[in-house]
Amino acid sequence: MRLFFFGTLQDPDLFALVIGRPMAALATQPATLLGRQSRKVKGESYPILLPHPDGRVDGLLVEGFTGDELDRMQFFESDDYALQPVDVALANGSRAEAQIYASTGALEDAGEPWHLEAWQATEKPRTLMHHEAYMSLYGKMSSAEAALRWPEVKAQADRRYAEARAERHFAERRRPR
Repeated sequence: MRLFFFGTLQDPDLFALVIGRPMAALATQPATLLGRQSRKVKGESYPILLPHPDGRVDGLLVEGFTGDELDRMQFFESDDYALQPVDVALANGSRAEAQIYASTGALEDAGEPWHLEAWQATEKPRTLMHHEAYMSLYGKMSSAEAALRWPEVKAQADRRYAEARAERHFAERRRPR
């Protein structure tokens, strides 16, 4: 199965955390999805795609997944996203059929565009902590049960993130100059 990633799973570190192996172990290539735009989800740091006549979303086409990796991905995406077929443009001008995890309608648009580079610069470390905790639930409960725990998992990870930042800040202040 070919998947087109338009959001946080384009990041090699988050990809490896979710899938369980490095992105470099799979076949990847840049691709573009036309007719959609990437928008930030209200209250979250990840995106949804919305139809837009002039929209263009650059992303990554990936193939070579095992059945377990696809299960892990569906667990990560939860019931907020479902697979949907799309046609993407490749760098060489050809087209390819792929699947995307499209919003099921449960998520709200925050009213602002979403960009991978901005997410990596501002949200990536916290998101890695969120999903390290979330993915630790894989195999222990269903996706629906884990999704119900998401606010708790996220809040606990946010506390750990804030504590780690505070520790780094105070360690830097104690360092002789």
